[in-house]
Amino acid sequence: MTKEHIIHPIPLVKLEFPKPKMTYLFNYGQKVTIGHFVWYLEGPRENIIVDAGITPERLASRGYKPEAIQTLDEGLKKLGISVGDIDFVILTHTHHDHIALAHEFPKAKFIVQRAEIEFDRNPHPFIAETRPADFMELIEGLDFEVVEGDTEITDGIGVLLTPGHSAGTQSVAVKTAQGTAIITGFCCIQENFEPSSELRERMLFYTPGIHLNVLQAYESVARVRELADLVVPLHEAELIHKATIP
Repeated sequence: MTKEHIIHPIPLVKLEFPKPKMTYLFNYGQKVTIGHFVWYLEGPRENIIVDAGITPERLASRGYKPEAIQTLDEGLKKLGISVGDIDFVILTHTHHDHIALAHEFPKAKFIVQRAEIEFDRNPHPFIAETRPADFMELIEGLDFEVVEGDTEITDGIGVLLTPGHSAGTQSVAVKTAQGTAIITGFCCIQENFEPSSELRERMLFYTPGIHLNVLQAYESVARVRELADLVVPLHEAELIHKATIP
């Protein structure tokens, strides 16, 4: 029998963000509040989190005006665990706001798609120029477990290759009491899956606004919509106030 898990959002930071960077080609001039999270997957065996988080100081250094919610240690402590208890960190992708605190986990293996890590080590010049100056330091020395494509991580938890946002974006499928919840690997909000009423008749969903390949990004959203009983958008601010999902 497949093991069921509970997803615990651990919000670290929130900030105002240009909305078109979430909803490609729509909502120009608008802002949206987003959250930056780590996600703890509570289950019967390994201690698994999704993404490694970021600090408000690092976001501020990139020109944003973040609001701190809690530190990584504080968020984990509320759940009765610490960074030293984490066995696996599933990296949805390796943009700096999802990996900045990776070195805080002393014994964790970091699950990443081969396409993602290979692109990191040989990036297109445009992407290389937009990265933080210390990007390679953030990933060097991590204990990577490299996967290719859809992969079962443990009973009840698997990754789905959902590229487009980055070369090897992976979403995380979690078996819960209410069916399969999918934490999107691509940066999005709930509105990506629920377009505004005036557009709903011709738009099934919004493609993520930040992407390497817009067509791949579109197909990845479509795949998550098809497979998920419950979609967990990676930056949805409403989840800041949730202790568990579902």
